[in-house]
Amino acid sequence: MNGLKINWKLLGVLMFLVIVSVLVVSNAVITRETVRAFFEWEHLNITLWLTFVISFTVHYLSVKDDNSNIGGLIYKHFGKFADSAFAIVTYGLASTTAASILKGVYIQQFFEGEIYFNNFDQVDIYSMLVVCLFLFGYSIYAALSSIVNAVVISKSSLAIPISDE
Repeated sequence: MNGLKINWKLLGVLMFLVIVSVLVVSNAVITRETVRAFFEWEHLNITLWLTFVISFTVHYLSVKDDNSNIGGLIYKHFGKFADSAFAIVTYGLASTTAASILKGVYIQQFFEGEIYFNNFDQVDIYSMLVVCLFLFGYSIYAALSSIVNAVVISKSSLAIPISDE
């Protein structure tokens, strides 16, 4: 082991994922029912929408007086408020639609006799699964990132552009 360094954080993540995997496999029925209960939860859509409203409102409040933020197509044309409003609507719609499709795909694939998507091949079903998992996950990631960016104060200083005058 001379010269080898161990990344303790990644080793911890590896151990955590192994433990979670063992628990999921050894409790397959409970896991399946828990996932189904999540997708069938009556407050899922409103919880998702409130998450995005809160996240992007806090993010907007954190950048509204910051003149260094010049990114994004929507921001350039419509301003920071519209950028946040479009983020709320876009991620809200993407997440709730993805959750609805994921519910149908999950129940159809893991519970016998319930058909949500007639005349769809397995390739189509699994394609919807992959796309909707990405949309759902990315939407949640965007909301969490906006909150973290808003509440974590960076120790870096503002970059000042150099002009050729």
